Order: sequence, then C-alpha cells, then structure tokens
Amino acid sequence: MILRPASFLSRILALALLGAVLAGLYLLAVRPMTEQYLHYRQSIDQSQDLLGQYRRLGASLPALQSQLDELDRRRASAGTQLQGASDALVAADLQNRIKGIVDAHGGQLTSTQILAAKDEAELRRIGIRVQMTATVDALYRIFHELESGKPFLFLDNIDIRQRRARRRRKEAADDSNLAVRFDIYGYLRTEAT
Repeated sequence: MILRPASFLSRILALALLGAVLAGLYLLAVRPMTEQYLHYRQSIDQSQDLLGQYRRLGASLPALQSQLDELDRRRASAGTQLQGASDALVAADLQNRIKGIVDAHGGQLTSTQILAAKDEAELRRIGIRVQMTATVDALYRIFHELESGKPFLFLDNIDIRQRRARRRRKEAADDSNLAVRFDIYGYLRTEAT
C-alpha cells in the first residue's frame, strides 16, 4: 500500500488537531482541577497543622493553670496585701498592728476608727483613721515602720499639730509632743466569682 501524500498530510493534520484538542482539554479542564486539588490539599495540611498545635496547647492548659495558681499562691504568700476572711477581721488585725507599732516606738494611741471599705479593680481597700500623740522622733519611726513593712500600707490625710498641754507656772513647756491624725489603708485581694 502506497501512501498518498495527501493522505499522509491529512493524517498528520488529524493527529495535530487531536493533539490540540487534547491540549485544550487539559488546559481547560484537567489543569484547573489539579491546581484546585493541590490548593485544597495544602489548605487541609495547614489546617491539620493548626489543629495539632491547638490540641497541644489545649493539652498544656492544665499545666499552665497550675503554674498560674502557684504564682498566685506565691504572690499571696509574699505578704504584700492584707490577708483575712472578712473586712472586719482584716481591719481589726490592722488596728492591732498599728497599736503594737505605736506602743513599741513610745507613742500613745488615742483612738482608731474603721473606715468604709472600697472596691478598686480586683482589690478591696481597707482603711483605719488613727489619732495618736508622739514625739517627732517617735512619729518618724512609726511612719517609717508602717509604710516600709509588709503588707504594704499607705498613709493619707495626715494632720500633725503641736499638742498644747496645760502648764504649771514652774514647769517648762513640753513642745515635743504632737497630736497626729491620719488615715492608713491597705489592700485585700477580692476573690473572683
């Protein structure tokens, strides 16, 4: 069988046309689907990686919570805040502490009054109004011990006046005694509900 040139050329042309149709079919149908498949596969892999990370983080939550609880216990044990079951007990403890400090430094406590407690953010402010007499040196030592100790206490509304004592004609005036009035407060952590 002898091939005619027209027949050979038409076959080549038919094969080229078939190749063009197959290439067009690949470019229009197969290639977009494979690219979409690869995109979805990559998205699934990323989502699975994120899910694994979230699961690991979720598994570490109890350990992190125990660390947070330990830090809270350490902070509470550091003694920077007042401790007690109720405002009244904390205020009574604060009164006793003030009385001990004033007596230890030679002052004389005249009166104490519990002030109304106030909530400030996560803390509750417990305060006492104090009236006392002391010398200048004793007052310095009392204030220093109150403000530099633990739990942290803050002085406010300080009013210092020279105490006028009755003098007998023969006795010299004692100008070293001062009448002192101030508010002192500390903070109690409120429990989150």
